[in-house]
Amino acid sequence: EEEEEEEGCFVVTKMANTTTTTTTTNPDEVETTKHPTAVMVHVVFKCSAIVVYLTCNWFSNDFVIIFVLLTLLLTIDFWWTKNVSGRLLVGLRYWNEVDESTGESKWQFESRDAEGMRLVDATEKRIFWWTIYGAPLVWVLFLTTSLTKLNFNYALVCLMAVGMLMTNTLGYMKCSKDQREQISGLAQRGVLSFITRGYL
Repeated sequence: EEEEEEEGCFVVTKMANTTTTTTTTNPDEVETTKHPTAVMVHVVFKCSAIVVYLTCNWFSNDFVIIFVLLTLLLTIDFWWTKNVSGRLLVGLRYWNEVDESTGESKWQFESRDAEGMRLVDATEKRIFWWTIYGAPLVWVLFLTTSLTKLNFNYALVCLMAVGMLMTNTLGYMKCSKDQREQISGLAQRGVLSFITRGYL
């Protein structure tokens, strides 16, 4: 079950906590989710495009083939990060919709509640955010190198990569910020309700 709240150009939804958890025998330990396959695929997709970019000229001098292959890898990585790994590894998801009546673009966010976020594994979370921030920096470096060498074909590939990666980075930054604000707001309302009941 999801709750939705609309404010301005942002639409916020709460993600149901339907992730499989691993149980622990120690009552002091918090149950955490483990998604080794999702982590591996997330990292492999991020690295595969970089490896192909660095080694493509070893296997082919046909830029069209290289461009198509890199576009395919970057698109798959974009889709996986946006729709799968973000939801599984950090409990966040975002998308963008256009209001047909007004033509206004709206960011929509989905996240677990405070209890659900406790199920997020710390290691998986670190890996996700390191790659989210690190991958665009790598491609910006490639872009700078291509422009320095006046290699505009590969600069085009780098621009495409930076655009896709930065879209995911900005989307998850906004989603994470909104999720923290939701939890903070719930905590404040809880404290206020407790104080109010104390005086009644």
